[in-house]
Amino acid sequence: MRGGRWSSWLCVAALGCSGGVGDSGNIVVVGGSSSLYPLSEAVVEDFAALHPGSRIVVGVSGTSGGLRRFCEGEVHIAGASRAMTAAEASRCRAASIDYISLPVVRDGIAVVANPANTAVECLTMAELRRIWEPQSVIAEWRDLRPSLPSQSIRLFAPGRDSGTLHFFTSVVVGRPGASRTDHYQTEDDHLIVRGVAGSRWALGYYSLASDAASGHRVRTLGVDSGVGCIRPMPTTIADGSYAPLARELRILVRRSYNGFEEPHRLAAHYLRASGRLAPELGYAPLPAPEYERGLRLLGDSGVVLP
Repeated sequence: MRGGRWSSWLCVAALGCSGGVGDSGNIVVVGGSSSLYPLSEAVVEDFAALHPGSRIVVGVSGTSGGLRRFCEGEVHIAGASRAMTAAEASRCRAASIDYISLPVVRDGIAVVANPANTAVECLTMAELRRIWEPQSVIAEWRDLRPSLPSQSIRLFAPGRDSGTLHFFTSVVVGRPGASRTDHYQTEDDHLIVRGVAGSRWALGYYSLASDAASGHRVRTLGVDSGVGCIRPMPTTIADGSYAPLARELRILVRRSYNGFEEPHRLAAHYLRASGRLAPELGYAPLPAPEYERGLRLLGDSGVVLP
């Protein structure tokens, strides 16, 4: 995201939404991960169809931004593409925010190239590290393999608040957030799609759910982690063959909203609807017992489920 705290909004309300993040009234505010945004959008629309009086806004600020706002009390539900860090958990405790973490789907990180670049079909984990590590000297495709063209690589990636960046660099480079900086970064996955689609020799990465919505403007590459070239798709994410670039996406909710029950109703709907909505959005649903476990966690926390 560049030039703003929130890169996109969805507002669902019978009579229209007003207010904002800092002045939400009886509006449920959902924020955080861009990787989870397509699911959040679908869940909210599904929920609003069942509850026409709902007043909900959905924003995108990246996992780190969403968790920061969650611990500051600015959002009711935070989407996250990684686990909360110790520092983030400490911030929530300091603000007396007791929360529950609820996995909702599995997702993969898609490595994408321009469709006109037919020279590359698959990259190894070692090659991905050579491209993205902080001291990378890879400037042209030929620097990666002698058989590849002598063409500059234009790189596009998630921004510093992105959980996808933290997860990708943890797995590929070995340290969360450790990445070269001479490339375009944004919390808006659509801008990564646009950048890669607009440059023949570009390379980028983002959530597979964003790739599912890209309209074939970019081409998903396979990744070889030592067992052959595997492309990310809901089936390879679900069966574990796309490891290690697959992860759980989750929502975080407070145990109490001081009598405001709508966020818990929406959280329960995430758990009930995500398995049905996930495949068409490019995610892999969790096994049914995982959703049942999440509902039990809500119930065991004293939440009165609808």
